[in-house]
Amino acid sequence: MKKSALNVMVDALLVIAIFSVAFMGILLGFFVGRGSVPQAEKYLWGLHRHDWGDLHLIFSMALVGLVVLHFFLHVGWVRSTSKRLLGLHWLASLAVLLLIAAGILCGAILLKRAYPGRWGDEERGPGKGGGRGTRLEEGRGAGRDEGRGEGWRGGRQRQR
Repeated sequence: MKKSALNVMVDALLVIAIFSVAFMGILLGFFVGRGSVPQAEKYLWGLHRHDWGDLHLIFSMALVGLVVLHFFLHVGWVRSTSKRLLGLHWLASLAVLLLIAAGILCGAILLKRAYPGRWGDEERGPGKGGGRGTRLEEGRGAGRDEGRGEGWRGGRQRQR
């Protein structure tokens, strides 16, 4: 396969992945219920919020892989441009870019911890029940603090 044909195919897949990740992010952020809303609001088009999150993760990983492939397809351009514009070896330019990306990621994590917003209402912690992966028994959630019946991984109900 010619390099130009491969480049067109990678670029087309990049566009699809970018729009898919953005679309699912918008769905998860604005249209699929989260937190203590009824379970029915956590479904959209037959998929649960967690299923949308799984798809979002898969497309995000594909996007990262395609960006790396795109970079290697254009490594010659990166070399010449970094030398011409920055006066640096292309590996030094790449290291600077990776440091900037790491700084942005760390800043986002610190900002998220400082201002958690509404995400604290997510289905986390013991005893919430009703979320994917939990078992409801007689109207109770089967989290860590709740009794686990016979159907839960074959265990016996805990003595209180």
